[in-house]
Amino acid sequence: MGWKKVGKRRTIRWLIVLLPFALVAACALIDGPPEPPGGGSGAIAGVGETRRLGDIEYVEVAPSAGEIRQLLVLVHGAPGSLRAFRSYLTDPLLREHFHMISVTRVGWAAGAERKEPSLEAQARALRPILEMDRSGRGAILMGHSYGGPVIARAAMDHTELVGGLVFVAATADPEMSGPRWYNYMSFWWPEFVLGDRLMGANDEIMAVRPQLKEMLPRWEELTMPALIVQGDEDTLVHPENADFLRERLVNSRLLPRPGGDHFILWGDMPVIRDAIIDTFAPVAP
Repeated sequence: MGWKKVGKRRTIRWLIVLLPFALVAACALIDGPPEPPGGGSGAIAGVGETRRLGDIEYVEVAPSAGEIRQLLVLVHGAPGSLRAFRSYLTDPLLREHFHMISVTRVGWAAGAERKEPSLEAQARALRPILEMDRSGRGAILMGHSYGGPVIARAAMDHTELVGGLVFVAATADPEMSGPRWYNYMSFWWPEFVLGDRLMGANDEIMAVRPQLKEMLPRWEELTMPALIVQGDEDTLVHPENADFLRERLVNSRLLPRPGGDHFILWGDMPVIRDAIIDTFAPVAP
């Protein structure tokens, strides 16, 4: 009987030790399928080779010579890479309507020495990409999860280059964003256990709340059309973040996804695609 009690105690201790790691791992790996080493560098089937621009990597689906289409810039969460949007880059309807670029953000590109938790720095790195729009309407920025505050800050800092915003399961409200208990627990784990991706995602999440508070007075600057997509069963980004965005973006449309979770970027891709086209594609003459 004594040995059984000892065994139970040991089991409980191991569960207590391992549970935070399991939760951090599960919650940090939410922004796409596993990627190859090097931050997702190399060719992407059906799209092409990745390129480097400053501290970011990107892949481009450009219109044919002589054609001009509005630029749609796709921004992943934490962690992630440009590969998170492969289904969008290869979609025939989106290719017909938009010039598309998917980026691997600062800190996540191949060879990055450290992660970059500053939203201002993330936004600054996107400026050269935004300047690639040739439509005269400004680029459309689309962000998933942590990519939401990144595109919001980019639109605030470079408003003249942005013609639209798409938030998918995006964090925005400082009262509902930022670290949870398992993020704090990750400090007890060495980097060689968690790995660079999990530690990097944690670094970004730990720093986001004060930056979102700083951005609060600036939401009124964003008057361009905005599409907000949110599932009501998202357990990683509180669904009421969509209400926060809806209240502060004066020219916004909310697309609720009943039963949708944090993975609607992929699971509801056709619905999101159609909403993007309906909201932003120019009306044929």
